[in-house]
Amino acid sequence: MADVVGVPGNGFSAVGYAYPGWHPVAWTSPDADHWSIRPMGVTEFTFPVALAVGHDGTIVAVGRSGSRPVAWTSSDGGATWTEHEVPILGDGKVAERMTSVVATSDGFVAGGSVGPELFERHARFWRSRDGAIWQPSPDDATAFADAEVRSFTASGDDLVAVGLIGSAQDITGSVAWMSRDGEAWTRIDDPALATGRAVALTPAPWGGLVAVGTDADRRQAMVWASKDGRVWSKAPDEVSRRGGANGFAWMTDVVPVGDQLVAIGDYQDLQRGTGISWVSRDGQHWTQSRSAPVQQQAEFYAVVVGGPGLVVVGAYGAPDDYIPTVWFSPGR
Repeated sequence: MADVVGVPGNGFSAVGYAYPGWHPVAWTSPDADHWSIRPMGVTEFTFPVALAVGHDGTIVAVGRSGSRPVAWTSSDGGATWTEHEVPILGDGKVAERMTSVVATSDGFVAGGSVGPELFERHARFWRSRDGAIWQPSPDDATAFADAEVRSFTASGDDLVAVGLIGSAQDITGSVAWMSRDGEAWTRIDDPALATGRAVALTPAPWGGLVAVGTDADRRQAMVWASKDGRVWSKAPDEVSRRGGANGFAWMTDVVPVGDQLVAIGDYQDLQRGTGISWVSRDGQHWTQSRSAPVQQQAEFYAVVVGGPGLVVVGAYGAPDDYIPTVWFSPGR
């Protein structure tokens, strides 16, 4: 399970992919406790990785199929899906992929990259009114260079995105972008973002934006804050976000819950990791939550508020197995 959203009146919808063949699949649940698997297609090497819900209740999933970006839509809470081709700017010889999507007042905006699977990337953006018909934003050789989009949010009248710099094998830092229309983007190369990997972004309950991720070596979870998406600062290092002398720690997603933020991720001491969460009331200082046995061998990928409290999707059994798994916390 790669991502999950709450669907008004329909519980939850999640997407991911299954072996053999790595074909796309979805799941739905009315209560976060009971889940039904839903087909999305039979094409192999197809990976839906991100979700957004439009103002009319349409769910949009984005990802890639082989070397091309692809989108899906559902109008019934995620029970049935329609796949849509997504146009590209390149000649098709190099892979293009969608990695993130956000609902806007005018429809949807998606981001991703073009480039070989393991080497250099170049950012891409797309726009859609309905999630079915997409238009690629014009390329910007400078603003999109050496980067891949990973997460979106809104800040006032602007869209803000964060992403990674470098190749898939050698991520060297992070970058942000801003846009009024989802078509033209301004790149923000803030020195604070260059110190780690920012992979998830959210509005903070106290105002401004917070991004989460990890340092370059994944030794400690990292957090960045910005008032408007233009200037960024890194939260001070603290023991609660470190992986230990021989360990690793990283955050994968973050969500506002009342007057606080809850971030999820993993820490790993030896071979197997443990899913974990952190709580903050200011974005600067984070308390690591207690872990339970059900979090061992877990990889937490995405979190959403709803149902019993908080719902997390991910996989269990890594690094030997990746079994789609849901965890929920009844408290908020």
